[in-house]
Amino acid sequence: MELEGQLCRIFFLCLLAAQQSDAAVTQDNTNPGSDTSYSFYQDQSYPRDCKDIQDQCSSRNATGAQVIQPDGYDAPFWVFCSGDWTVIQRRSDRLIDFSRGWDEYRDGFGFINANHWLGNKKVAHLTNRKTYELRIDIETESGLTGFISYGSFRIIDEFSDYTLVSVGRINDTLESAVTWCPTNTIPGNCNRCIATCADPSGTVDCSYDCGDIQHTCICPPNYLMDGANCIRQEDCGCYKEGHGVIADGVSYVAPDCSERCACSSGVLSCVSQSCDRDATCKEVDGVNSCSCNEGSEGDGLSCTRRINRDCYDIMRYVSTQSGVYSITPSGWTGGPFNVNCNMTIDGGGWTVIQRRVQTSSRYDFNRDWETYKSGFGSYARGFWIGNEQLYYLTNQGEYELRIDMVNRDLSAYHAKYDLFRINAESDKYKLSGLGSFTGTAAYDAMTHQHNKYFSTLDRDNDGSSQYHCADYYDGGWWFGRSSYYNCAYCILNRMSHSGSLGWWYNLPGDNNFLYTEMKIRPRGAN
Repeated sequence: MELEGQLCRIFFLCLLAAQQSDAAVTQDNTNPGSDTSYSFYQDQSYPRDCKDIQDQCSSRNATGAQVIQPDGYDAPFWVFCSGDWTVIQRRSDRLIDFSRGWDEYRDGFGFINANHWLGNKKVAHLTNRKTYELRIDIETESGLTGFISYGSFRIIDEFSDYTLVSVGRINDTLESAVTWCPTNTIPGNCNRCIATCADPSGTVDCSYDCGDIQHTCICPPNYLMDGANCIRQEDCGCYKEGHGVIADGVSYVAPDCSERCACSSGVLSCVSQSCDRDATCKEVDGVNSCSCNEGSEGDGLSCTRRINRDCYDIMRYVSTQSGVYSITPSGWTGGPFNVNCNMTIDGGGWTVIQRRVQTSSRYDFNRDWETYKSGFGSYARGFWIGNEQLYYLTNQGEYELRIDMVNRDLSAYHAKYDLFRINAESDKYKLSGLGSFTGTAAYDAMTHQHNKYFSTLDRDNDGSSQYHCADYYDGGWWFGRSSYYNCAYCILNRMSHSGSLGWWYNLPGDNNFLYTEMKIRPRGAN
């Protein structure tokens, strides 16, 4: 075909239309003087054409240089695939001379990824194994593109001079049959969504319902539809250098989070930004964003260090390992202080307020008011958290109390109360809140200390005229006269002359302790 004054680039593409059995190819070969025929089996190690490749790799486009081996061909060879089309010829410039001899046209020449002729021998073998259709794509120097499709295409072997024996008919003359694509568009298959400046990914209202239309005009790579025209993506209103086109109504954040851009009605607006010093730029759900580091909260551009109010906050936001951590209860103005966190017992998240072990000296817990107020001891040998800290802890929300005890028989018991609260120093750290009892300690001994004031060796607040309970039992506690005992039904800060670290009324077994631990946690946390 000649287009006067125009340079044409022509692709001959063969598409599989009717397929034979994959298992075997039967061929009649009649030798002179014989009517013998035979069949052979081809072990299919390579795909047979580009349609075969596309069918095997349906999740991706097979476009590019590929290796095929049609049934019965003596060796695999390279072809260029355009989707499921097998390219047999391409000319885009005059760099390759197509004025060649018979042998070169038989074997093929040129470069598979550029200008080339596949070779008559290969084309004949391909088109005599299956029924193919032919498509010719044309582009002129002025940018005008078009294509022609034929229903079938077949040439025969070298013995017959590679005669073109089958070309499917078209319904009109060549001039009217050519489908010309508008400027900046190229021929393509219908089963492709149209990418536009407003929808560069081509996902909005995407449909493959092509009806009877198999071929259409599409935008080439790096071009997008803008109305009825294809334009360079750089010419779209919301094109961002280094990223591409941003869809309308969508935001884009630079990989280092230094810039945020948004597209609105085809207008791109960008602003500089920076992550907070306590934030990290990272990809979240496919979008770059500033995210506050662990222990902080905010939008990433501004982060505030999260204040861990107790060990339950530590367990949620910092660590699930038991140990010593820093907390700041709500309303506390004295700065962060260290606490011991138990993350293993009963779901964890417990702030330990008291611990006693057998190595504690006899006078460890016989301290004055100010010492009990601020706290004392060591986490290993025994300690009291401090009544002032305990007041702020138990008044920033509802807390539960758990007491673990081990007696001289090495039997373990626990008592648990679903509410625990003390009042401020002005009310003598009164045990003002004590909830329902559960546990293995058998008797609800702590209930007798409910609504009692705290006493120490130098502050007698027990209300008893007969005893100074804190002095008598060598330890500070919520003492007060009861119906039977003058001081308490349980004392966990005492030191008896027998060496017991505490006492719990009516405990099964020996009620002399080798170990006690009191701890609190937000109510309902587990």
